[in-house]
Amino acid sequence: MKTRPAQPLAALQRAIATALQHPPGRNEPMAPAAAAVAAEFIKPNDRLTSFERLQIYHQQYWWRLLGALEEDFNGLRAVLGPKKFDRLALAYLTAHPSTSWTLRDLGQHLVAFLEQHPALTHPHGALALDVARVEWARVIAFDGPGRPVVSTAHLARTPPDRLRLGLQPSLTLLALAYPIDDFMRTLKRTGIAALSNAVGAAHTQRQSRLSVRRSRRPLHLAVHRVDHSVYYTRLDPEAWRLLVALRDGATVETACASAFAATEESPEHSAARIQEWFSRWMQFGWFCPAPRAAAR
Repeated sequence: MKTRPAQPLAALQRAIATALQHPPGRNEPMAPAAAAVAAEFIKPNDRLTSFERLQIYHQQYWWRLLGALEEDFNGLRAVLGPKKFDRLALAYLTAHPSTSWTLRDLGQHLVAFLEQHPALTHPHGALALDVARVEWARVIAFDGPGRPVVSTAHLARTPPDRLRLGLQPSLTLLALAYPIDDFMRTLKRTGIAALSNAVGAAHTQRQSRLSVRRSRRPLHLAVHRVDHSVYYTRLDPEAWRLLVALRDGATVETACASAFAATEESPEHSAARIQEWFSRWMQFGWFCPAPRAAAR
């Protein structure tokens, strides 16, 4: 009797991975084509068919991905509501399947995906986008890389017209239309039920969706970490412009001048504010050596 030649391990891995990564449908949790894969590689037992055994792994795979995305973007879920968020999550993971060894990177394309598919968050698109920006910045702040901190001695001995500073890779600067920092703090502290009284909620029998009132003026936020904890620090418009200029490679002198170009306050007052900001930012450890391209 002839025996079937053994399949290379790589071929087996590709076949199983393709079956597991196929997005679940509403009526078909796993693609029917996976039945052929299951029949070829998986033995049935006295309780489950080959297809049913493979389906267990398919469900676990997708539950793990959807759960991880929900954990990282629980604020977005609170804004959209559970059902709408689940539809969004499935559409996103279908377009951007996991390609990293760590689920930490799972949401790295979500902000761009929301910008490209506004129908998935309508009519809460602007709020949803702000929440997603802050939540992805939180992921970066939590375990993003850190670089050596610039010393005060380096600041003191380098003239401002020659001094360039980099910002820590774990620091994200955001311009927002909504007070997402307040929203996220309250959500973390109290959960969705209590938060509904604080920021407003639209209720149905099956779910609740949270809403946040738009700020009267743009809100500037730094999302960063200190001693392994994530913080949301609001910035004056001038401070935000100064940091953005430094991030983009400007010297300290140029960044300070551009930050206050549109203000009418006295140079003395501006200098005092800059000194206070730099003192606080140094305590936070925000500054690192500028990238070589910017330093030249």
